[in-house]
Amino acid sequence: MSAAPVAAAAFARRERTIAVGGRHVYVSERDGEGTPLLLITGLGGTVAMWSALRDALAPRPTIAFDLPGAGRSPAPRWPMSIPALARMTDELLDLLGVRRADVLGFSLGGLIAEQLAWSAPRHVRRLVLASTNAGWGSMPGHPRTFANLLSLRRLHDPEEFARQAPKLLGGLMRSRPELVRAAARARVAEPQSVRGYICQLSSCASWSNVPFLPLIRQPTLILCGDDDPLARPFNSRWMVHLIPRAQLHLIRGGGHYLVLERPDEFAEIVTDFLGAPRAAGPG
Repeated sequence: MSAAPVAAAAFARRERTIAVGGRHVYVSERDGEGTPLLLITGLGGTVAMWSALRDALAPRPTIAFDLPGAGRSPAPRWPMSIPALARMTDELLDLLGVRRADVLGFSLGGLIAEQLAWSAPRHVRRLVLASTNAGWGSMPGHPRTFANLLSLRRLHDPEEFARQAPKLLGGLMRSRPELVRAAARARVAEPQSVRGYICQLSSCASWSNVPFLPLIRQPTLILCGDDDPLARPFNSRWMVHLIPRAQLHLIRGGGHYLVLERPDEFAEIVTDFLGAPRAAGPG
């Protein structure tokens, strides 16, 4: 994995804002070899949070975007439902000229990825669900995490984010201050819209994919840490029985932010599941 950043630098990168269904969505693309991997981030997350993982995944091409209300994508007037966010993502792939992609959804992005996989299957080759659940009907996060999720100060204040991170995110964030600082920098790298954050929180709190998980027919990898206070491991163990072609990878000692805690290990697991990057063939 040590050579991945060098390999990543060899491919073109593009950053632009695209009009999707009347909304402006900030998109970051990295060229590479083979089927592109679409990255759908979590609550309040931005493109910046994927940086280390994208380097570790090179030369696999990746597409990341800021959900409405985060980073450089303006907040919607009203909360968007999970189906609406999935339709927007589907349209975005069309606008980018991507016929088929692998999709990785993290946390809130996992709900969108689940919805996309069964409602727009033509676009999704394989599915990776990380640190997520299926919305209503899932086991909720630890009770003490809710107050932290509702804290708006941490959206702008890296010190407040760092203070809350160990209990909110678990895993290596409990014992590695340098990881907490890196996560805080990534989280506040772009201005966070309070209205956008509340809209996103409303989206993930008002939808359930539970009845639809059996409709997901793509090969699916479910990744979770066994020390995740937000997306508890029970949900991943439950989902693997509801999605017909799912497999579970439990990371010992892992917390909610697996993509920041251990990007190299995460990338290796994902690469093993998706297959080594190679020249894309027809379809």
